[in-house]
Amino acid sequence: MSDAGASGVIASGSGASGLVTSHVTIVAFDGIIADTLPSRARALADAAVVECAALGVSVHAHDLVESVASLLPGRTFIEAVTVAVRQLPFLHHPRIQHDLTAHDLIAMRAQHAWAQAVAHGVALCDGVIDRVHREAARGRRMVVRSDSQRREVEPLLRLAGLEDIMMFVRCSDDVPPSPGGSTLRASYEAINVRLERQGVRRVQRDAVEADNGNASFA
Repeated sequence: MSDAGASGVIASGSGASGLVTSHVTIVAFDGIIADTLPSRARALADAAVVECAALGVSVHAHDLVESVASLLPGRTFIEAVTVAVRQLPFLHHPRIQHDLTAHDLIAMRAQHAWAQAVAHGVALCDGVIDRVHREAARGRRMVVRSDSQRREVEPLLRLAGLEDIMMFVRCSDDVPPSPGGSTLRASYEAINVRLERQGVRRVQRDAVEADNGNASFA
């Protein structure tokens, strides 16, 4: 379900004008629909271990996994790396903090490992299919927002039978953030603009995120 191709979709519950009149919930793919956070955290931790070792700095994956997991909701890998080297004591080493190339390599290695993990399948969060179908039956429409990339998200939604229920999908690689901005903010700005064009006012929409603070962007 390409984002561009979904622009012509008119929601059930729409008025004769084609404007959406039902409530819309923006749902995070990562951590709400699919249980991706543990795998993404492991991919990032393992990548950090390898690239730090190349710089002569020893860190251990088991020390990093839990810490980086809390940084991932609402962030791409490179955004999580940027925050991690600033906040996590394990990564407070000049060779790591000031080597921006190393940051990029960690993120790229993590992305590659995560893409391989997705190819073998990712579990859905408990009860999510029933909840989505129940909300859809009540007339609630849904938009998917993901920190993962489109090529990783769409096959999983399709396999879960959720693709046709969603109004559209906004993934981390759809809209690049502005300088100094975040992918999360850029995604929500794009989602909000599109929903407003479809006549969905702010009072008609909310969000469900793995990190509740991220829902404030809706």
